[in-house]
Amino acid sequence: MRERPNSLPEPIPGRLQGKIALITGAAGNIGYETARRFLVEGAKVALIDIDATKLIDAEKKLHDAVPEAATGDKKILAINADVTAEEDVKRYVDETVAHFGGLDVAFLSAGMSYSSTSILDTDVDLWDKVINVNTRSAFLGVKHTGRAMRDAAKGGSIVLASSIAGLRATPGLVAYSSAKYSLRGLCLTAAAELGRYKIRVNTIHPCGVNTPMFQAAWPPEKMKQMLSTLPLARWAEVEDVAALVSFLASDDAQFMTGGALKVDGGIVSS
Repeated sequence: MRERPNSLPEPIPGRLQGKIALITGAAGNIGYETARRFLVEGAKVALIDIDATKLIDAEKKLHDAVPEAATGDKKILAINADVTAEEDVKRYVDETVAHFGGLDVAFLSAGMSYSSTSILDTDVDLWDKVINVNTRSAFLGVKHTGRAMRDAAKGGSIVLASSIAGLRATPGLVAYSSAKYSLRGLCLTAAAELGRYKIRVNTIHPCGVNTPMFQAAWPPEKMKQMLSTLPLARWAEVEDVAALVSFLASDDAQFMTGGALKVDGGIVSS
């Protein structure tokens, strides 16, 4: 894996002070780094993931990385849940609200990809699984986090993890691209419906993020070719994505909703 940049975005302590957040896919690379940033910026965070072992590891790493989150008024709650099952989604929202006393931010980051496959060779079972994990989970997340925020009457921020594959054609990833495009429709409709409750909904659209999941999706020669078209000449890092999610979670973004925010180094405009 290539070297990381020398300078990456740093958390802004205090920016999310007092906010209560939940993150799905929290044991993954982007989910974990966003949780770390949220904690450093003052939020309390519920970690949601289907992989119980990885979830325990992520919670321990966060306690080590942000010791103040594990002392006194504990700021971390880990919940093992299947984000595609409505009863589990309702449960993780209810447990978060009961434990922390509310919900201000939801980062719906759970998702999956797969190795590049022609549309002509894409199995329908793979299609169904990708749509289920990437789209159904987001719909259920918006439905139940939106209800909790509405009932609390304090407003809130919901951030959906889309991709540049949700902004342009992505040959080889038809199911993934279709799933990520669908999040734009979900976002725009939710933003229009929930705005009256001061609930903001936005999508983020990273390019390839320097994680094992992205590295496994494409052969090395394809990765090299794609990188050559990227104006900033590097892939995104998890810190780049977490910085944008934290901004959208904060009051700095209080008048932003329905947006599609790129974290792509300019690749979509190239």
